[in-house]
Amino acid sequence: MRFLFEIGVEELPSRYVDKACDDLLEIFKKELIEARIEFSGEKKYNSPRRIAIYFENIAKMQKDLYEKKIGPSVQVAYKEGELTKAALGFLNSQNLTLSDLKIEKTDKGEYIYVEKNIKGIESFKVLPELMEMAIKSLDFDKTMKWSDKSFRFARPIKWIVATLDDEIIDFTFEGITASNISRGMRLFGNQEVLISDSSKYEDILLNEYVVVDTLKRREMILDSINKNCEKDGDRVIVNKYLLDEVVNLVEYPYAIKGEFNKDYLELPEDIITITMETHQRYFPVKNSEGKLTNKFVLIRNAPEYSELVKKGNEKVIEPRLADAKFFFDEDLKINLNDNVEKLKNVTFQKDMGTIFEKMERSQKIAKYLINKLNLENEEDILKTIYLSKADLVSNVINEKEFTKLQGFMGSIYAEKQGEKPEISKGIFEHYLPRFQGDILPETMEGTIASISDKLDTLVGTFSVNLIPTSSKDPYALRRATNGLLLTAFNKNLNIDYLDLINKAFEIFSEDKKILNDNAKENILDFIKQRLEAILAIDFSKNLIAYQINNVTSIMDIKNRLIKLSELEKSENFEILINLIKRLKNISKEVVENVNINLFTNEEEKELYNLSQSLSGDFNDIDMLIDKKDIINRFFEKVIINVKDEVIKNNRIALINEMLSKVNRLIQV
Repeated sequence: MRFLFEIGVEELPSRYVDKACDDLLEIFKKELIEARIEFSGEKKYNSPRRIAIYFENIAKMQKDLYEKKIGPSVQVAYKEGELTKAALGFLNSQNLTLSDLKIEKTDKGEYIYVEKNIKGIESFKVLPELMEMAIKSLDFDKTMKWSDKSFRFARPIKWIVATLDDEIIDFTFEGITASNISRGMRLFGNQEVLISDSSKYEDILLNEYVVVDTLKRREMILDSINKNCEKDGDRVIVNKYLLDEVVNLVEYPYAIKGEFNKDYLELPEDIITITMETHQRYFPVKNSEGKLTNKFVLIRNAPEYSELVKKGNEKVIEPRLADAKFFFDEDLKINLNDNVEKLKNVTFQKDMGTIFEKMERSQKIAKYLINKLNLENEEDILKTIYLSKADLVSNVINEKEFTKLQGFMGSIYAEKQGEKPEISKGIFEHYLPRFQGDILPETMEGTIASISDKLDTLVGTFSVNLIPTSSKDPYALRRATNGLLLTAFNKNLNIDYLDLINKAFEIFSEDKKILNDNAKENILDFIKQRLEAILAIDFSKNLIAYQINNVTSIMDIKNRLIKLSELEKSENFEILINLIKRLKNISKEVVENVNINLFTNEEEKELYNLSQSLSGDFNDIDMLIDKKDIINRFFEKVIINVKDEVIKNNRIALINEMLSKVNRLIQV
């Protein structure tokens, strides 16, 4: 039997459409399984005004259910030939009587039990309850009430289609009675569309300007852009995230190309692009040379009245760009140094202080790094950090909320006001990386500014108990920590993260109160987790664990892993592993230290000398492999478990000492 279930709504926010549809299908499949209704051929459909699921085959009847319920033992169930309260309670819980009671012998004794044979009923009668549960199970970030309803949903529900083999299912939800009448596209489709054959649901709605397949809407957008808008060398810049949004804003997509005044091309490209993409949901257009043009592409519903729609949107974008130009021009009149002073009145977080205070802490961290890394351009690095947040109080960022351009605008203003190229570039770079796969800072000014800023955020948030959870990370600390580590790796900065964290805590505690006594331990664990996640991309986890837990120099960890990975591919790796296993197999806990005066043979002396020659330097691995015969000879010639307890414990202590040295290099 064919089953169709469509929930018609007022236009859903774009981000809800796909998820709600996916959730509805998964919820309903789970409900069908629990209800013992077999199904196959499931599909999902959606548009901004509907989420729908379809099953090609749903069983006409529930499957019968046989249940055997075991109760208490006979000893507990009967007393002096009469049923006890325990037995009566068991029967009542199963809604059965004494005549249904049976006794079964098991290995553990005799127990009472009952058998229940539940006949399946028609799916037609079960589905209404499942549909109601499914609607109520859908979860949205934000919900609303409407009319006099107490029920909350993402948007008001306007209609419901529910049919089984095209027969309307008797179902009413919040005063809305299910039917076989859907709705076409609001502007050009019929407002009552009969779904006479649910197997043709998609085609029926297509005739009413509704494409209920997300992938087909996406293809229509790209095809329409290609046919209508990419002419005369024009190339439409299709941002994936904007495409994902727009595909769920329209039901029958059609691309139109518009224009704006060329004078606005004097603005930085990113301002124009964000105005189009973020505020208007337009796609920018570049020419054959890759330069931004004064054209844009909008996606609307259906091709009708395209010229009128084009002119309307051209009128809308002009004032947007005019505002952006006004604020940009005003910003150029203000020196960035003056903006820095304004940061004293901008709170970063109530317990972490103002952005100005954060900037000052970042400078102190940077000074520590500059000294540790022997960098020469201290003045430029500190100036970069000083100006790094100045654009946050600029008109473009503050008034127009172009938050995506923070750092970028500061870089432009710094360049136009005569700052060194390294400083202006470093201002932009200190926010890098902004997302997974993003570029990393190139200048040392941007590199140190980025690390210092992210480290202050990390230490500050943990210190005031703003620790990320598995579901919430409002200060993007995972991204910040990943960025900090990747930036250090990118520039081969041999930073000891333990020393750096200690210094950052010292700087923060001089400025603010530490509210979390375990902050330092928490953050070290957090950094180790992020470090392990980054390194696991290139190295096997069994090689990573010891290095992370025992080495705190970032580049030292990576270089060790590179060497271990190379070694892992060679025959020497197996030799090394076997040596370590031999040591571990004999190693035991003893309190004695090694006493060389107790050695009775040359092999003990050789192993001891080898142990003393291991300095902890990672190149000791090569020495171990070269000197493998010393270890093998020791185990071949020296008996460990001798009767003399003193000699035995001394030999075990020697093995333990050797193993502890080896464990600094690699653990098995």
